[in-house]
Amino acid sequence: MLLLGLLAATMLVASPVLAHMGGDHHGNRYQENWYPNNYFNYCEPDGAQYYGDQRANNDSWCDTYYREYTTKWNNGKKYYYVHVYYEWRTPDRNRHTWDDWYYCQYHKYNDPDHSRPYFNAWVTYQPTDNSYWEKFYYWQSPSH
Repeated sequence: MLLLGLLAATMLVASPVLAHMGGDHHGNRYQENWYPNNYFNYCEPDGAQYYGDQRANNDSWCDTYYREYTTKWNNGKKYYYVHVYYEWRTPDRNRHTWDDWYYCQYHKYNDPDHSRPYFNAWVTYQPTDNSYWEKFYYWQSPSH
């Protein structure tokens, strides 16, 4: 009986379902994905000049997306390496863009609205060293 109990416990621990559960904090955090400072100030709730939920959540004012991805190892950990883009407007209505490659969790999240997955990245606002989970959905034709 004891042997069967140990066998069952071993199988649960080794189960790929339990070892690879999804969720917001699935996978590794990479500490050096940086926000563009100007984007953070206007478009993120902790930004010094935050637009507010209505404008910041409107893609014509603040938008993030990705266009391509691959896998990559860094310090012995596997990540998705994702080409991310930021677009935002400043109060003078000028449009700004910025792109970089981010290390994202090694997990693809199903997106019911698109045929491609979305990714989560741990992104840091460098002036305060505060970090946040950011989602990146595949770029569709621009609506703005």
